[in-house]
Amino acid sequence: MALIVDRSEDRTEQTESTDTVTTLEPEPERRRIDVTDLHAAGIEEFVESNVDTEFVSLEHRGARTYLVLED
Repeated sequence: MALIVDRSEDRTEQTESTDTVTTLEPEPERRRIDVTDLHAAGIEEFVESNVDTEFVSLEHRGARTYLVLED
């Protein structure tokens, strides 16, 4: 089974009002790995053996489930 990695880029947005300009902090870079076809126990095992961080979460996008890695 192939895992798909989707890298999100840092984003900076500007919002202009009549008097001020506000710049939002860029989001930290996140890697997303498609784990739709893995069972919950398989995801835990995958994280323990293949991921360099313990800061992970799951994200649902449509019919897909992604493991999100915080750098």
